[in-house]
Amino acid sequence: MTQAILNSSDNINQPHNVSLWFQQDWTGEYYDLGDLLVDGVSLSPEFSEFYSYRNGIRALRKRFLTNRAATVSATLNEPNIRNLQRVLFGGAVSSGQSATALEGKHLEIQGSAGSLYIDLTDAGESDFSNIVIKGLYDPTDVLEATNLTAVDLYPDTDGQVVIDDTDVALASGATIFVRYEVSVSSLYSSQIFGATETTIEGAAKLQARNLQGGVFQLWDLASVNLAPNGDLIYPIDAVQTVPVVLTLQERAGSFGTVYTK
Repeated sequence: MTQAILNSSDNINQPHNVSLWFQQDWTGEYYDLGDLLVDGVSLSPEFSEFYSYRNGIRALRKRFLTNRAATVSATLNEPNIRNLQRVLFGGAVSSGQSATALEGKHLEIQGSAGSLYIDLTDAGESDFSNIVIKGLYDPTDVLEATNLTAVDLYPDTDGQVVIDDTDVALASGATIFVRYEVSVSSLYSSQIFGATETTIEGAAKLQARNLQGGVFQLWDLASVNLAPNGDLIYPIDAVQTVPVVLTLQERAGSFGTVYTK
C-alpha cells in the first residue's frame, strides 16, 4: 500500500524494514550496517533573529537561517568487525589472524581414585583441540598461589582431562578451579585508533521500506561523518549494541535527497 491522499484513513505509515548503508570515502560498495534501531533524524539548524522597536514594544521581524546541521542516531545490534572498525577509528581490517582467550571455571572432579578427570563440556567448551590447561587450583586458594599440576594438560577429543592423583589431593565429587587458554584462529582484526584514521566519512543511505504495506522513504545522504555515540556495553543476558551517530555534511553543494512514495 502506497501513501494515499492527505487525511485518508488508508494512509497508514509503517516504517518497517529499516536499514542503513554506508559507503566509506565515497568509493566502492555500500555496506549494510546490519540489524539496527534508528533512534531518529535530528534536524538542528541555527538561526539569527532580527528584532525591531519601531512599533514600540520589541518584536521579532525576521528569522534568518545561518547554519544547516542534522544528525542520524542509530543503535547497531550487530557488533561485527566492520562496525567496530568504524566506531573505533580502526585501521585496515586484516583476516587470518589468531588470538588467545583466557578462561577460568570451577569444575567437578569426576571418576574414581586412580582415574580422576574433569570434563570441559561442563564448561560449555567444544573446540577441545585448541585448549590447554595451564593451572589447577584448590577453590580455597584464592590467590592461586599453588598450581596443583606441574605441566600443561590437554583434553582428549571428548573434552576430558585426566588428572594425576599425585598432583591433586582432592577426591571425586570435589570442585576444582581450572585455568586454561583457548587459541582462536581465522579471526579478523583492526587496530583501535589506527594511525591513519582521523575521520570516518562517506555517503550513506537510510531506508524505510515496508514490504507489507506502508510508506517508502529513502534518505540519500551526500556526505556523513560516522562516530561513536555512547558506550560499547557487554551485557550478560541481553543484545550487545554499538551506538553511532552520522553527522550530515555538505558535499558538492548538497546534503542529499529524501525520496518518498
